[in-house]
Amino acid sequence: MYLKKIELHGFKSFADKSVIEFQPGITGIVGPNGCGKSNISDAVRWVLGEQSVKSLRGSNMSDVIFNGSEDRKAQSVAEVTLVFDNEDRFMNFDYNEVEITRRLYRQNNEAEYLINREPCRLKDIIDLIMDTGLGRDSLSIISQGNISSFADSKPEERRGMFEEAAGVAKYKKRKLESIRKLERTKDNLDRVEDICLELEKQIAPLRRQKEKAEVYLELKDQLQSIEVSVLVKEIENLSASLKELNDSLDSLDKEKVTIEGQILLNEQQNETLKKKMYDLDQEVNGLQGQLLTAMNNVNELETQKVEIDTNRKHILENTDKEDLQARIAQMRAILQDAVNEYNDRVNRYKETKEEKLDLEAAQEKNRSEMMALRQNIENLNLQLHNNRNRREQLVDIVENKSGYSYGVRSIMKAKDSLSGIIGVLGDLLESDAQYETALTTALAGAVQFIVTKTDQDAREAIHFLKENKSGRATFLPVEVMKPRSLRDDHLMVCQNFDGYLGVMSDFVRYPQEIESVVLNQLGNIILVDTLKHASALSRATFARYKVVTMDGEVVNIGGSLTGGTNKSQSSNFASKRELEMIKETIVSQEKEINHKKAKLNELDNLAREISHHLLQKQMSFAKLEVVVTNKKSELQVAKSEYESLTHRSVELSEIESGAQDNQLINELNEAKKLRDRLTESIQAKRELRMSFVNENDKLEETLRASRAHLREIQSEMTQKQVNKAKQETELSNYLLRLNDEYKMTYEFAKEEYTQEINMGEAKENVRLLRHKIDSLGNVNLQAIEDYQEVSTRYETLNSQRLDLINAQDSILKAIDEMDEIMISRFGETFEKINKEFNIVFRNLFGGGKAELRYSDPDNILETGIDIDVQPPGKAVQNITLFSGGEKALIAISCLFAILRVRPVPMCILDEVEAALDVANVERFAKYLREFSTQTQFIVVTHREGTMEECDLLYGATMQQKGVTKLVSVKLKDAIDLAGA
Repeated sequence: MYLKKIELHGFKSFADKSVIEFQPGITGIVGPNGCGKSNISDAVRWVLGEQSVKSLRGSNMSDVIFNGSEDRKAQSVAEVTLVFDNEDRFMNFDYNEVEITRRLYRQNNEAEYLINREPCRLKDIIDLIMDTGLGRDSLSIISQGNISSFADSKPEERRGMFEEAAGVAKYKKRKLESIRKLERTKDNLDRVEDICLELEKQIAPLRRQKEKAEVYLELKDQLQSIEVSVLVKEIENLSASLKELNDSLDSLDKEKVTIEGQILLNEQQNETLKKKMYDLDQEVNGLQGQLLTAMNNVNELETQKVEIDTNRKHILENTDKEDLQARIAQMRAILQDAVNEYNDRVNRYKETKEEKLDLEAAQEKNRSEMMALRQNIENLNLQLHNNRNRREQLVDIVENKSGYSYGVRSIMKAKDSLSGIIGVLGDLLESDAQYETALTTALAGAVQFIVTKTDQDAREAIHFLKENKSGRATFLPVEVMKPRSLRDDHLMVCQNFDGYLGVMSDFVRYPQEIESVVLNQLGNIILVDTLKHASALSRATFARYKVVTMDGEVVNIGGSLTGGTNKSQSSNFASKRELEMIKETIVSQEKEINHKKAKLNELDNLAREISHHLLQKQMSFAKLEVVVTNKKSELQVAKSEYESLTHRSVELSEIESGAQDNQLINELNEAKKLRDRLTESIQAKRELRMSFVNENDKLEETLRASRAHLREIQSEMTQKQVNKAKQETELSNYLLRLNDEYKMTYEFAKEEYTQEINMGEAKENVRLLRHKIDSLGNVNLQAIEDYQEVSTRYETLNSQRLDLINAQDSILKAIDEMDEIMISRFGETFEKINKEFNIVFRNLFGGGKAELRYSDPDNILETGIDIDVQPPGKAVQNITLFSGGEKALIAISCLFAILRVRPVPMCILDEVEAALDVANVERFAKYLREFSTQTQFIVVTHREGTMEECDLLYGATMQQKGVTKLVSVKLKDAIDLAGA
């Protein structure tokens, strides 16, 4: 390996791009002082990783950039490239040529490193050249200052050169890295042990709390299993009892109405009977007066009997037949009126009866409609109750983020106290229902990622989670998320493919501010119709994209497939849509219930109106029954009187014909008949009155019994209504308890808890379980999750602690092994160099002796290097007392001794022989020539003896002030030309 060329542009005095080509052997760089020839060695040192500004002869790293001159502007960047021939693979790099480049920009003082024009790190360059002899502490670059300070250096400062020669630099670097890693491991172990100790303090009380919570939950489950069954049974019994009560109340209400109607009719009949008895009393009093008169009349007629014959003719002559006929005609008209009135009352009686029956039918129809409407309202209330419960569940899922991880919930709860939190990605996206399955599959876990404005906002949120031990979350900062999309050629393939629908980001709606996040997560996910087309499209795009079907099947990047069914497939998007739908349903149901309640109120008012009209019709019907009876009696009386007048007409005809001769006798007979008739009428009316009295007594007894029965019914109804209200309250409490305590509807509980139970034993078990639960006191249910989290964390940290201990032991073992290697290699190399040092020293000094010694033989890994030399003819003395030339020659002797033991591929010597005299310069130059077959030398010099041994010379000059130019001369060609 050797250095082929150096390219400089903008580095120190090399304002223009300069290329210096080298060849194996010795290359000399000459020129007057200040012409910039030493800048070449600085450039090599700079590219190979020198970070010390002082070593580069500057005060600031930007000093290496060309600062301008009177005629030239300053450069903005400095760039140096070293090109090495690596055909022998001396560098562990699989290229024939190795280019190492370093750039530095003035504006931001940023540096760039490249290997073969590919960006890399400074560490990569250092690793590449380590143990190749080109390291910072190696012999590859030696200046006059290094030579002069070698003798004056402290023993510890000389050690680096020998370590590089021994090839232990990489082991030392690894050891330092291992030591730093060991320190980090120890720090981590200390932190982990501290945390483990703290967690151990937490685990014991948390375990007790967890066990208590588990007992509580077990008792709660037992209580729920039993108590829900009890509640279901109680609700069933109460519902059945309430149905019986309602049926009984309806029956009692009907019976009450009937009895009230009967009482009203009986009271009316009672009043009618009393009036009839009063009328009969009046009639009997009148008839008694008539009877007295009739008896007196009979007596008078008997005294006048003697005058019968005399008066017979008078009677016959004075009897007016026409008047009798008029009375008969009048009575006939009265009879006809009685018939008409009777028929009218009968017709009204029939009409009233029909109207009463119609009202009773209307009342029954109204009652049926009200029962159906009440049942409908009850069903709607149950549906509304279920929907409200479901709404609460969905609100908990969508708004309270119950389905999200603990970390996401913690961030969203603290959103107002944190800056830049936009929201959860799943909540920020909207999609049509048909694409929700595909979208949920495409996002996968990203549906819970939190979108922030900046990465600083995300870091603050993560710090918040750490400080509060509130779980983990993934953040998507808008400002740093880069949109992703399909390549143009792949997009063209997709667009011409069967089943291709688009990229997933085309099927979502979102705020414009998060567009970069959406495109990053969904911009390169392909949506197709079926799995068959998905597989084909994935193959056509070389399986570089995730392909999702409408049913949620996936062909992943690389070609693997995911599919099947998800037992509890419910996405956040579906929950949001269901929440909106159920809110609309609840509003609609509330409106419908209010409408049906208004209708029920109308039917209730109608029921009262029908009941009122029915009561009136029942009263009218009862009255008409009495009226029809009276009219029938009046008709019979009129008919009787009409028949009587008809009979008298016949009797008069008999008198006129001679059948009745004696008018007095006739009157007597009539008087007697009247007397008898009046006596009979009085007797009949008295008997009729007695029957009315008996009937009235029975009616009053019936009224008393009916009123007592009505009071019993009213009392029973009141008691049943009280029981109904009590049972309704109990039923409501049971339903409310079922809902509030166990979050169940009656229908769900009835379906799930169907076990047969003994109510007495079950209630006793409920009491005992509640007593046990109460005896537990305060229960921390979060302790179960906290214990699991702390326990898992403790186990994880404890495992990490063991891993760290093992890692610590492994690092210590590796350090010991590296120490052994370094001691072995360093010791062997040191002995070889020490042996060669004495030989080279004797050759360069023409005799004498030289020796290298450990300053601390007991600590080979850290010991410094002392130099004991004795030039010819001089006594051993402190090396610092030698002259400058002698120090330089000693340092050069050590250099050549190291090169004998560990040749390096390249060595830059910057005026290292400046302090030597001519004879020593010649010796120095001959040694260079001796080593030039295995080491490439680049010598910055102005000594003739050194120049003579060079194969190639570069002359450095400043034709333009402040700007270095180089001119090359091959000495062999120059000698050939001179000889010609």
